Amino acid sequence: MTRRRLTSISLTDFRSIRGTVYTSLDAPVVLIHGPNGAGKTSVLSGIELALTGSIPSLARVEPEYLKHLVHKQARRAAVKLETTGFDVSPAALEVDEKGIRGRPTLDGQLAGLFSERCYLAQSALGRLLEIYQHKDARKSDSPLTQFVKDLLGLDRLDGLIDGLHTAGHISRLRGPVPEFHELRADIESLEKDINGLTSQAGQMKTYLQETGDNLSKRAGEILRSSVELSNLPGIIAELQKSPEEGRLSALARIRRDIDAAIADWQSVANDPITEDRERSENEAHAAQSELNEWRAGPGVALANLIAEVATIFPDLQLPASTNPDLARTTALRTAEKELARCTSVLSEDQRSTTRILAITQELERGAARVRLLDQQIQGISADTAQLAQSLAELLPHIHSDDCPVCGRDFSEVSRSPLSDRVSARIASLTESAGRLEALSKEKANAAGASAPLERERAQLTARLISDDTRNELKNRQARLGELVAQLTSIEPEATRGMTLLAQVNATAARLDQLRSRNQRVTNLQQTVTAIAKDLGITVDTAVVIGNALATMSDWRSQEEARLIASQSARKTALEQALEFQRSRDHLASFNLDIDGKRTRLAKLIQARESAEEVIHFARGLAQKASVVRTNIVRRVFNESLNSIWRDLFVRLAPEETFVPAFALPPGPGPVEAALETVHRSGEKGGNPRAMLSAGNLNTAALTLFLSLHLTAKLQLPWLIIDDPVQSMDELHIGQFAVLLRTLSKAHGRQIILAVHERALFDYLALELSPAFPNDRLVTLELGRSADGTTTHKWQTHIYEPDNAIAA
Repeated sequence: MTRRRLTSISLTDFRSIRGTVYTSLDAPVVLIHGPNGAGKTSVLSGIELALTGSIPSLARVEPEYLKHLVHKQARRAAVKLETTGFDVSPAALEVDEKGIRGRPTLDGQLAGLFSERCYLAQSALGRLLEIYQHKDARKSDSPLTQFVKDLLGLDRLDGLIDGLHTAGHISRLRGPVPEFHELRADIESLEKDINGLTSQAGQMKTYLQETGDNLSKRAGEILRSSVELSNLPGIIAELQKSPEEGRLSALARIRRDIDAAIADWQSVANDPITEDRERSENEAHAAQSELNEWRAGPGVALANLIAEVATIFPDLQLPASTNPDLARTTALRTAEKELARCTSVLSEDQRSTTRILAITQELERGAARVRLLDQQIQGISADTAQLAQSLAELLPHIHSDDCPVCGRDFSEVSRSPLSDRVSARIASLTESAGRLEALSKEKANAAGASAPLERERAQLTARLISDDTRNELKNRQARLGELVAQLTSIEPEATRGMTLLAQVNATAARLDQLRSRNQRVTNLQQTVTAIAKDLGITVDTAVVIGNALATMSDWRSQEEARLIASQSARKTALEQALEFQRSRDHLASFNLDIDGKRTRLAKLIQARESAEEVIHFARGLAQKASVVRTNIVRRVFNESLNSIWRDLFVRLAPEETFVPAFALPPGPGPVEAALETVHRSGEKGGNPRAMLSAGNLNTAALTLFLSLHLTAKLQLPWLIIDDPVQSMDELHIGQFAVLLRTLSKAHGRQIILAVHERALFDYLALELSPAFPNDRLVTLELGRSADGTTTHKWQTHIYEPDNAIAA
């Protein structure tokens, strides 16, 4: 079955995400980082929605959460999740005011398993212990108790014990089944009547049973098929046949042919050419064996790499079978060239994106400058220059303080002469006119500078690649990087394969030359092949002819001995079958006298035995079920649940003296899962919520979630955790990173982890980086642009060997 894995997700206008966010999930570990409100929890909620069709982690805190799944500035949201190992892939769901549409990946049972055992939401971590121990008034068991019963199968054991109570004693059956007591009385009466007759029939039946078992076994071995004594005439007819006769005659003829071939071989065995041919045959056989061993080992790996390259470049001719080194070199060069192209296209696209952003910012600054210049220009009158010229023409006609326009005496309102006032006004108007001209010229220059930038931005935007193309190029870049590394590392094996292929061709050519020089040997080889065909076996013509003849002679002798033994066994079995037929006919005639009573007694005995077997079986089953329930509860609580929880908690909180655990049920009755703490000295403490600090209580909840995930049967190998290190110190975080690495690399879990702090994200990305070939790490960084659109940057990290250390 294909491994179950999450490979990619795309979210559009979902919860706090505005726009579209796509990221690959095709890695053992996926790290998500972003500031508060950037969309980390939204990505994880989108995974839960696509897998289960709902979001139980939100339903616990907001029953009407469906109203808040679409972004406030959108009318619909979309989530698309790619997976492997499921019938539904991809899972494409849409959300709008009418609800959720689309088919999720998981069915009801697996969906519940995912929400309870694979996804730990940020809102649930702090109150996980409370959720697990909470008892709903409509249910008799808490979620933790129900998990323990599901894990151990205790509900079935409880129902089995209760259901078998009535059948536990014969006296309890008198009322429900009165026919059983009547049956026992009838049997006792009938046995006294036919005891003598059945004694004789029993002796004859025992004899026939023993003889029949032996006959069935012997006849089945001879006829090589299962036989039924009810078809005794057919068995006798088959045993009377003698298929060995013809084969024994053929083997006698073949024996003469083998003896003649051995005599011919002995006459040419001392020929020097024969010795050279034998040596060449051995060398050719050894060379071919070494080549076959290479093809079965490194050759398979090289062929798989070549085949994978061929899927990317279907037009590329790669002669992997005839020239593995040329095929590897061609594939490597092609992959390196394509990798360089993908890297160049992505780099150019990133540079264009950066330049577009810079141009946009510069255009915004230019537009702001033009708006400021417009405001300043509006503050200056457009006819300032004409007014200044008019006042200058009027100034020579002013000889006193009498205004030539209105005739009023200017000395009434000012102590300065009227001519001085007009001169000052002319100077002020002249200065404003010059400033207006400078501002207009500056506005024209600013407007002219924005045109080239607009053209450059349009050109760069036209050259941008689409999001789908960019994502495809990133995936292709990662895949080609791995192929280049693998093709480079397998170079010595490809060279060795070419050497072995040349060696096989050389030895085969020399062997053909020697065989063509010795016609007698060639004829003997043809004879050996014909004899082997008659025997129905396969003989390698590359080995020495004398050895092949000896092998065939031994095989013929063994086959002849087997056929003679089979013929003798057939005769003995035929005699036994005839005797068995006579005895059975005699028993049939004898049973005619007692058939009526014996038949009725057999039916009654069979009914009584069947009823008693059911009673005894039910009684023993009830006792065993009770013992098994007690033993399972004590063993699993001590050896499985508590052991795993203790190991995980001590690893993350090595300084805590009180360790949380499941309390062992006091007796063999119904199971109720409760939590307690145990001191390192062995003494018991109280409930974890009363004994542990807030940080260690979160650690206890986190490790309980992981232990329940690891204890249950593995169906969904995923762990999705939303910011679990809220109250952890540096020691806890370091141990948690080691634990995540162990779960991913050693236990095969696919881990998706969201964190808030940048330093923690960088630390985990370093600790969980790929450690071996074909290992991966995907990182996703979320943010927001100036207009509120969600930005994202994802990257696939592949294993890169440390060449400096290797050197």
